[in-house]
Amino acid sequence: MAIKQILVHQLEQNPESNALTTTTGHILPPTPALEAMLDDLLQTYNKKQDKRYGQFAAEPESPFPAELGQYLNDELTFEDLTVNTLSQISEKLGEAGALGGGYVLFADYQQGLTRYLILCMLNSNISVTVTEDLSIQDCAYLDTGKMSLACRINVTEWQGNTDSGRYLSFLRPRGGRRLSDVFQEALGCSETSGSKEEADTLVKAVKAFASEAPSLENHKEVSRQVYDFCQTKVDEGDALTLEELTGYLSEAGSDEFARFVNTRDYDMTTPMAPEKRTLTKLVRYTGRSKGLTLAFDAELLGTQVHYDETTDQLVIKGVPEKLKEQLKGQ
Repeated sequence: MAIKQILVHQLEQNPESNALTTTTGHILPPTPALEAMLDDLLQTYNKKQDKRYGQFAAEPESPFPAELGQYLNDELTFEDLTVNTLSQISEKLGEAGALGGGYVLFADYQQGLTRYLILCMLNSNISVTVTEDLSIQDCAYLDTGKMSLACRINVTEWQGNTDSGRYLSFLRPRGGRRLSDVFQEALGCSETSGSKEEADTLVKAVKAFASEAPSLENHKEVSRQVYDFCQTKVDEGDALTLEELTGYLSEAGSDEFARFVNTRDYDMTTPMAPEKRTLTKLVRYTGRSKGLTLAFDAELLGTQVHYDETTDQLVIKGVPEKLKEQLKGQ
């Protein structure tokens, strides 16, 4: 990863007017510590479960898309781009009553052959440290492990294929839809898909495809391979294409997956970045009813776990020792 430009601005809540005020930062010179911080932040972003995907609106009310283009054409400085964007974010958050403030980080960076721009809202936190004289005192730090709002733009894809519909990704925090919508509005974003919906479609397609495998073991193997491949791609922050997945499965003797998906009624948009939690359904069975919760790895079905559909009974062999101890004497 190579940092091209990076800086941090601040949003603060004015206690007198109950409005947000801004404090602008300056371009920071890339250092190993700064690169490590950005790398941690990107890993956190990549691991976020429910991301949404989209593109810039056809007629955005925000000046951000046009100003981003001007910056990329060297017609606008990075400072001016970020200050103008900060003003838009502050205005929209203020209108929505979403006060509280925080830091807004902007980074223009290159990863491999792809150029990205990420902006995210972060907060500081308090910890303790040991000083040179071995006393303990409070110290403030930027909490990169948590982010309330964030958006990443695949600049390379946007410039090369504006109709892809997926060059923007942004967070949709649980219970924070309104806040996320305000953030998208400030950037001129238009949502096209979500990681959970993509994962649901992929899981349905893979399970249907695997069910046509010649044996239960083949069925399990296909599901496991898809799960492992997708997990690796998502952890690395890379999008997944149907062609890549089909090519991976071909190494295991199956090159029919793309044909299967294309000839069935699966609305699978690619590239995609499916939600990891939903992908777990490929390799794990879970269920819950009143007073009962069950979960087990798919590999155990047919060996240690047996299901009789006619009697609606689940038989478990080799009960875990701790559970067995609890059950004895009951």
